[in-house]
Amino acid sequence: MYVKTTADWQSERPALLGALREFAALMQRRPFQNEEGLRGVSAFALYWFIKQIKPSVVFEVGVWKGFSTWIIEQAAPQAEVYCFDPIFLVAHLLERRKLGQTYRSTRANYSSQDFSCAEVREVAVRHSRPLAFFDDHQNKLPRLLQCKDAGIKDILFDDNTQDCYTHRTLEHDRKDPQFLEIFEREVETYEIFPALWPVEKTRGPMHIQEEGIGFPLERAFKSIYAEREWHSYVTYVGLR
Repeated sequence: MYVKTTADWQSERPALLGALREFAALMQRRPFQNEEGLRGVSAFALYWFIKQIKPSVVFEVGVWKGFSTWIIEQAAPQAEVYCFDPIFLVAHLLERRKLGQTYRSTRANYSSQDFSCAEVREVAVRHSRPLAFFDDHQNKLPRLLQCKDAGIKDILFDDNTQDCYTHRTLEHDRKDPQFLEIFEREVETYEIFPALWPVEKTRGPMHIQEEGIGFPLERAFKSIYAEREWHSYVTYVGLR
């Protein structure tokens, strides 16, 4: 299993800078200012990985207000998009004023089913490069194995932190001897997107402290830099 290092990320610095400038320009026309979920560098991480993978279909698991759906569409404008979230089942019961602004795409296919119950394989098999993105606060290794069963080899996970959180992460399982065999057998590539600037933040039981990889603070990056403390260890997993 190849695990991407800080030195590997530094070697991609020119490409990262170019993509960050592109993303910063896109953010000027975002549908709303996101206050939960993906923000700052983590939002850029989703954009970066999707641009690299070039998926033909994206399964988004955990949608909430839809900001990440918008990012997916900017990064993969030709891809089909399937969105899964139980919120669609109860949305009519929520007070619009309390929910705030949302983004719902005319391109996306929405479902309140869980990813594990939906007919994902039937869709994935029709595509050359399916991708799944999980921001659902569920244990991550079962999601990885569900993707394998569905024939999906490219997977993105948000909130892949080493600390205790709402779920068991791949970082937890990588340190557990009983799961090492699964990782070595199933995973070919493992890449945690780095902090671009220093981060130190405590949220509940979770403490985030990262040195960053020394990116310049250009004028266009200021809004992304301002949300750098929302670093959430967005991770790409490529299955064998």
